[in-house]
Amino acid sequence: MSSLAKRLLTAFVAIPTVLAVLWVCDRYRLDWGVCLFLSAVTMVAGWEYLHLVGKLGIPLPKELFMFAIPAYLMLLVPWRGEYAVVLAAGVVYLIVFYSFSRRGAREGFFASLAGTFGFLYLPVTIGLVYLLHRDAGFPYIAHFLLMVWGYDSGAYFVGSLLGRHQLLPRVSLAKTWEGVVGGLILATAAAALLPAFWGDFFRWIPCILALGLAVGAFCQLGDLFESLLKRAAGVKDTGRLFPGHGGMLDRIDGLLAAVPVYFFFLRYVLRLI
Repeated sequence: MSSLAKRLLTAFVAIPTVLAVLWVCDRYRLDWGVCLFLSAVTMVAGWEYLHLVGKLGIPLPKELFMFAIPAYLMLLVPWRGEYAVVLAAGVVYLIVFYSFSRRGAREGFFASLAGTFGFLYLPVTIGLVYLLHRDAGFPYIAHFLLMVWGYDSGAYFVGSLLGRHQLLPRVSLAKTWEGVVGGLILATAAAALLPAFWGDFFRWIPCILALGLAVGAFCQLGDLFESLLKRAAGVKDTGRLFPGHGGMLDRIDGLLAAVPVYFFFLRYVLRLI
């Protein structure tokens, strides 16, 4: 089976599954179910992150890291998530203490940075998906995911068919400016699918363009960051979980970078949630 066929088959199975799980949790207000699902996704991505930084010679406390991910996400449910903030602060201090106790001052400092960033990069960021579920519901989560998947698809197919000018060859040879344009077009088209824009569509066009371009741009930044990390670690993919796509971190790198932008835009610019 070709790489493209594997990629399409994986997407054909994974996308409806993800949307079905999130719809059921929204339909029956299963807040715990959303956090359990996000915990499973993030723990796999977290394990891949630990593997990457381990290849860079930066050992992190695996048990603490893997425990803190579901603990943080599950603690977003009670009250307004105050306990999750307390846990996050405690985890950061424990990572710092562990890093300096196991390594010298210089190595401990870099290990502290890698561990703290990893915790903010994964569970804290993906926790915004839960906040979208809690404050806005399934339509907004689905809209955001369609924008991310739209950017990924546009960048991949347009880049594969028309790509001639490399984006950042020192980071990734496969990414092209043509792919970026294709991704931004599809992300912006997906942005227009939000029902809140339909009542007075032409009035919302500047907001649609701004949202599509911002989310698409951050999807690309997230992808480039992960490419930098993989190149530094000397690996092609973070895993083999998704045939044709790579590991979990390969699939959610754009989502992790874009979800803060989407959440901020909808809450503080459009004031829709």
